[in-house]
Amino acid sequence: MHLRDRAVIGILSLVLIGLTGAVVAPSLLPSGPAASPTGSLPPSHIYVEGVVGSATSVSPFSAQTAAERAITALLFRGLVRLGPDDTLIGDLASSWEVDPTGTSWTFHLRPGLRWQDGVPITSEDVAFTIGALSDSGYTGPGATSWREVTATADDPLTVTLTLATPLGGFLQAATQPIAPAHLLGTFAPADLPADAFGRHPVGSGAFRLAALDDRRALLLPATFEAVASPDASILAASPPPTDSVATAAPTPRSGGPVPFLDGIEFRFFTDGDALSGAWSRGELSGAAGLPADVATRMSGAPGSRILRYPGTTLLAVTLNVRSTHPEFRDPAVRIALLEAIDRDAIVATAVGGMASRADSLIPPSSWAFDPATSKPVPFDVADAAKKLVAAGWKQGPNGGWIPKGATSALTIELLSPEATANPAAYAVADAVAADWRAIGLDVARTALSGADLVGQRLQTGNFSAAVTGTTIGLDPDLYPLLASTQASATGSNFSGIQDPGLDQLLVKARAPGTDEARKAAYVALQAKLVAGTFVLPIAFRDVLVVVKSTLTGPVPRPVGGPGDRFWDVLTWRLADGR
Repeated sequence: MHLRDRAVIGILSLVLIGLTGAVVAPSLLPSGPAASPTGSLPPSHIYVEGVVGSATSVSPFSAQTAAERAITALLFRGLVRLGPDDTLIGDLASSWEVDPTGTSWTFHLRPGLRWQDGVPITSEDVAFTIGALSDSGYTGPGATSWREVTATADDPLTVTLTLATPLGGFLQAATQPIAPAHLLGTFAPADLPADAFGRHPVGSGAFRLAALDDRRALLLPATFEAVASPDASILAASPPPTDSVATAAPTPRSGGPVPFLDGIEFRFFTDGDALSGAWSRGELSGAAGLPADVATRMSGAPGSRILRYPGTTLLAVTLNVRSTHPEFRDPAVRIALLEAIDRDAIVATAVGGMASRADSLIPPSSWAFDPATSKPVPFDVADAAKKLVAAGWKQGPNGGWIPKGATSALTIELLSPEATANPAAYAVADAVAADWRAIGLDVARTALSGADLVGQRLQTGNFSAAVTGTTIGLDPDLYPLLASTQASATGSNFSGIQDPGLDQLLVKARAPGTDEARKAAYVALQAKLVAGTFVLPIAFRDVLVVVKSTLTGPVPRPVGGPGDRFWDVLTWRLADGR
């Protein structure tokens, strides 16, 4: 299984979508009309969340924006899901086992599970979903992530996933939402991202989609009643879910409870100011996708609080260490540049205090993080300058620093996303530039669109330094970011690092093994990362949600994606006890 795609998607999500959650909806042309109700449930009976962004299509094959991925997580289930205390527990699967090589994973599905149209969920649904994701013609979310995974339906309730490259953290990938084969199995994988199913999905989750338009999405507790499957001739425009707020009480899922909430409504806003206005008017019970300063201000209102979910998206400075940039090839220089950055101040200002300082490329909330190995590099301007001198650098007669072997002062062009696309990353880059200038470095700031930053500069190696964002994941795999094989036009090793010793540690860390063996492998990897300082870590941004005190139940835990924060949604209640 290739996880390079997961890293690239993480970078693109920061660059193109932005940490504030602002999105550009994909261009889809559904052949059927979107359901649009005339009213909402009474505010006391429904959780209404404002989000900065929008949703156009919500299926495992189409969800790309933060809002779409969150809604999809509520509509569909994976083989496993996030559990309490940072665990993974069974969802569609009741149990699983893996062979000693870590190549073959066998999942046993719970009996009696049904899709929301009443059709039984079987191993064929899993095999279909993985088969579509791994198909070379499929280009939607997760494309290339599953290219080396094959799925075999052993019997109606048993499915085996076979990996060409064994991965110790594969179980995390098994949270992938599963789609219904009986509705989509006749379509070519290449057609699935744009299919109208994303406007009228039939899922397996505790909620069903009752409405989706450019203003909002309405989710109601799901019923699992047997209904006639749609004729093949109308599959391309499957009928919308029932759109009545007077729906009868949902039939409980086999082996699982129904939600306490009467529904969840997502209301879409173009920016934080518009969302704040709705919040101040009392129209919302929650808000997501906000900049830290806006979220902090809103949470200060009476009866409000902020939920901080430790995130796994790393903001870092990527340095080009290819032969075209010899100035950054000495680890001592990279350590000096890191020492010159006041990361504590950046966390407090650029990201509004809603982040964790990064002292490693592994999130501090991760089981793999070792604080004894990844000791903090202090902010010390004087020592940073001494380290540059010791590395053969010297200050120029007209200012700036002249690298070892160079004849003129270096100008570092520091790239970042545009402020409108990603204000947090833009602000971090500004702060890094100011810190480097404080020790006498000449820094030029360049802000680019997401397409130009990634496609024209990072992937081509045409840059000096850049502030990037990468989703490391709950089970961290740094191979895609640092391995020599990934330093290509299609890889995500943008620095161009070529280190055989590092490659061996990366492979060992991602390999299957006992918890103790994997932890030891990550400790060894972190020691190498500290010595090499290949990428300059700045901060891990928290996922922020502001809620009214009338909502009880949510328990923050580390999250890897927009839908992860709904891991305990079945326990959420409103103040009146419903």
